[in-house]
Amino acid sequence: MSEVFKDVTTNGKVRPWRERKIENVRYAEYLSILEFKRAHDVRGCGEILRFRKIGEHLKLYQTWFCKKRLCPLCNWRKSMKNSSQLKQIIAEAVVREPKGRFLFLTLTVKNAYSAEELKSSLRALTKAFGKLSRYKKVSKNLLGYLRSTEITVNEHDGSYNQHLHVLLFVRSSYFKSSDSYINQEEWTRLWQKALKVDYEPVVHVQVVKANKRKGTGSLQASAEETAKYEVKSA
Repeated sequence: MSEVFKDVTTNGKVRPWRERKIENVRYAEYLSILEFKRAHDVRGCGEILRFRKIGEHLKLYQTWFCKKRLCPLCNWRKSMKNSSQLKQIIAEAVVREPKGRFLFLTLTVKNAYSAEELKSSLRALTKAFGKLSRYKKVSKNLLGYLRSTEITVNEHDGSYNQHLHVLLFVRSSYFKSSDSYINQEEWTRLWQKALKVDYEPVVHVQVVKANKRKGTGSLQASAEETAKYEVKSA
């Protein structure tokens, strides 16, 4: 009789190894159909797991992952690592600047209709954000930021919608005067200027507030939750 192991977190949640491996095998099948050589490496990702017994628990101490960019299993593992590191960074930022505040900013551009157009649009998106972060009114209160790029596909026309999600950490003085505060209309104007486009891009900004429902009322915990963007297998 074989035994099925479960990977359980400290709060009792079972990690979805089986689901991620099924997605990994499906991805390997797609690569095989397209005759990509890396299909073999992807299929063998996480096939062998070696454990050591520590007290009453088993601890994973050795395995082999394919580390391919679109592998669902590897991206899931990477997202957990990123989330852990992010918590440490935000915790340290709050210690250094206890009066700092978090903003969640979404910056968009018009849709792209081909792979080449998407590639150039993403390059322009990154360049424009670099300009935006250096504008005097933005930079004078900016303590740091976390930026994540998301691409979605329009089901009706197959176009790509590429946009940025940005967690901004700003000084408390950001909210104290009109010379420092930037409302949504002004964020839109600054983003349009950075992009150098003749249309008005969609911009959304909101203050990250403490999540009182979780019982902690911690602004830090809310910032961590807001910034938790995973790479999805779809």
